[in-house]
Amino acid sequence: MADRPHLAEIINVGGTWLPGIAKYHVTLEDIDSDSSNRSEAGILHRDVIRSSVIHAQVTHIVDQEELTTICGLIKEDSTVEMTLFCPGRGDPNVESTFYVSKVDFDLIRYKEPNSGEVADWWQLNYTLVEV
Repeated sequence: MADRPHLAEIINVGGTWLPGIAKYHVTLEDIDSDSSNRSEAGILHRDVIRSSVIHAQVTHIVDQEELTTICGLIKEDSTVEMTLFCPGRGDPNVESTFYVSKVDFDLIRYKEPNSGEVADWWQLNYTLVEV
């Protein structure tokens, strides 16, 4: 059985593996030209311009320092060169440019039930779309 990737080694930006990935969902989509359509008989005629374009939804659970690091590398409405894990494209490590969108984050205050100690964690969510 092949080695499983460590969750910490899913997305790399500028030599930095992004920490605390809690959820990682990838969809591969084709981009059709304007000439793609259905015939009167309902048969789909496709003219695919690009295939297997990556759309990834990412969630991190991190502390404030890690949140600051990630937000310094991933900025909303920008494009970022990165390597990410996507075995559906042949080589599982895809190097490409991605557009970053739908960035949001929430504070999660956690109280340890036994000790009563309180810790603050951040949930960061964003979408990556291959350019």
